[in-house]
Amino acid sequence: MSIDDIRKEEWDQAGKNSKYKIADLKPDMVNRLEHYQGIVECITLIRDRLGSKGYAAYLEGNIWKYLYRHKDKEENIQDLKKCQWYLNELVKYYEEL
Repeated sequence: MSIDDIRKEEWDQAGKNSKYKIADLKPDMVNRLEHYQGIVECITLIRDRLGSKGYAAYLEGNIWKYLYRHKDKEENIQDLKKCQWYLNELVKYYEEL
């Protein structure tokens, strides 16, 4: 079943039944950004929308983005950790093929 097939009522119920409550999850500038919190993780939605080849390209693009710009920012370690997060996602993607 695709995320496009779910009805609003089912979506709302899934959020209520989830063992994870939004208020229980603390923001993390690498792994859990406050502005991306919701019932469905943003990365899950992106993977569903882009399909397998598009998703791999998206991950690679983000790896390059964070690697490229880390030298020019005060939060350079944070950008390297984000790069690492996307690289780990890419490794998991290829391991699941």
